[in-house]
Amino acid sequence: MSEKAITQELTAKRHLTKEPARIEVYGKKEVLFCRMNNLSSTGAFFEVLNSMYIPKIGDIVRMTINLKQVNKTHVVNGEVVWFKGTGLGVSFLKQKELVEKLSK
Repeated sequence: MSEKAITQELTAKRHLTKEPARIEVYGKKEVLFCRMNNLSSTGAFFEVLNSMYIPKIGDIVRMTINLKQVNKTHVVNGEVVWFKGTGLGVSFLKQKELVEKLSK
């Protein structure tokens, strides 16, 4: 991740949420049931509610987020950039970035 991307990620305004989410880790069969606790333009923080597996830094994930207030479901891809206990921070990936990371 570039220095500019890291700065943007750290300074992006966060919005508090309590939206239900499901996370799938590419290459794993496990599905994690989570709550998205905050959201920014660059990523999100999730609290894992029900899973035996906690993703590791560098894991590429697919997130299905149910936005109840607007009655929509969004599916986005990201990379786990940190975790502590049952919480994890995910940086969103654009399609090109996803393809590059999965082809390594």
